[in-house]
Amino acid sequence: MKYYGRKSLLVLATLIVFIGLWQAYVSVFHIPVQILPGPLLFLSKFLNIMAMGDMSTHIGLTLYEIFVGFLIGCVLGLLFGYLLAKSVLLERMFTPYIVLVQIAPKISIAPLFLLWFGLGATSKIALVMLVVFFPIMVNTIVGIRSVESNMQDLLHILKANRWQRFWTVEIPYSLPSIMSGVKVSTTYAITGAVIGEMIGAKAGLGYLVILGSETYDINLILTAVLLLSVIGLVLYLLSNVLEKRLLRWHESQEVIM
Repeated sequence: MKYYGRKSLLVLATLIVFIGLWQAYVSVFHIPVQILPGPLLFLSKFLNIMAMGDMSTHIGLTLYEIFVGFLIGCVLGLLFGYLLAKSVLLERMFTPYIVLVQIAPKISIAPLFLLWFGLGATSKIALVMLVVFFPIMVNTIVGIRSVESNMQDLLHILKANRWQRFWTVEIPYSLPSIMSGVKVSTTYAITGAVIGEMIGAKAGLGYLVILGSETYDINLILTAVLLLSVIGLVLYLLSNVLEKRLLRWHESQEVIM
């Protein structure tokens, strides 16, 4: 408890210092409010923007795109990762194409998805799924192949069937690697949704960023960015809690927050 108390105080102190430096920068250099408002002025504008009737729609849509795309991307990443880890032939067949899609800039793929799926949520979900899929797949492959050879030999001696191997060895051994991929993918999911909304959308937090830039409304831009950052932080913390619950037995939890 003392550890978490000190940690909370450190986070609070850092936030206070940041706000103080922000206010000092605005005051000393006389930054116009159209470029960067002070923290108190921004707080007032933030509350006004949050009180707008359609803000819940923008937030809800972005959360929906992130959640559905993340879920589908995780499921497909786990499935393909397991199949490719167990079959060298499948890995050689599909890996070049998967890597080719992965290295393509997502901002260049987003317009294609908009043409194929329209301006609605489907195109953003597809983009989120795409950016989440690869890290989950790679970490699943690494995790499945991390099973030690002597453990494989033991299972062979015990004549364990495929289902027993999967639940008793492959899943426990691969979970640390998979959860690392999940934690990384939480940030990718937000990036995917925002890119899609910024390229073309009728609503969403990414749409508000573009709207704010077109109307020179710095407060709207900062509000959308702040909300996206909070969503990202919450998703990361949730994935961290899930990791700690699933991997209580693992040595990595002795040093992870």
